[in-house]
Amino acid sequence: MIVLKLAIPRFEVPDRVKAVMFRLLALAALGACLVPQSRIHAQVTATAPEAEAPQYGQRWDFYGGAQYSHFNPSPGRNVQAINLLGWSGSATAWLRPIWGIEGSARGLYGNLVVPGNSEGIPPTPPMTEHLFLFGPNFRFIRARNYTVGMHFLVGAAYGVFDSGFPKGTQPQDVGIYNDKLALGLGFGPWFDYNLTQRLSVRVISDWQPTHYGFSWENEFAGSAGIVYKFGTLHTK
Repeated sequence: MIVLKLAIPRFEVPDRVKAVMFRLLALAALGACLVPQSRIHAQVTATAPEAEAPQYGQRWDFYGGAQYSHFNPSPGRNVQAINLLGWSGSATAWLRPIWGIEGSARGLYGNLVVPGNSEGIPPTPPMTEHLFLFGPNFRFIRARNYTVGMHFLVGAAYGVFDSGFPKGTQPQDVGIYNDKLALGLGFGPWFDYNLTQRLSVRVISDWQPTHYGFSWENEFAGSAGIVYKFGTLHTK
């Protein structure tokens, strides 16, 4: 039997090449360790919640402004709805940046439009309406320059309708409500434009129903004015 032996040459890697390869492998291993950490740090930084703007770090805000209401002083259709003008003031105690408790007072003034009558009642006697409302207030959008919120208020409305009526006559003689303390509500959105951290311009648009008679009067109410904020809101 003839056995053939093949001589395979041995290839020796030079020491200098080994040193370079070792350094490259070490750098690759170090990079593999550092890249995940950098990605995790970037992800945490990207997903970390943005700090609340300083405009929403106050405990209290006080609002004062002009008030408008479109009001129907009668359950019947023969009495004309009228426009009332006046004032509005409110205070909100913020328990969290997103919500608080509001108390609101509103005063409205105007003139009734009395149907023709034989009672000697003048055609446009004055009337007043005051509302005192309380409830939750929410700030749904809290940007640095503006805020969008909504409040849900309930309370009382007091209407005085007989101021210009002759003695011995009553508003109900011509289909208008008599003086009465009634249920009043206020639901609607509001918008703030932030002038500074403590000062804003506010516009409010409300559905303001009242219940003087046996049916609801669907008032539309609007207001515009200034908000001043102070105090410190501690959320921790």
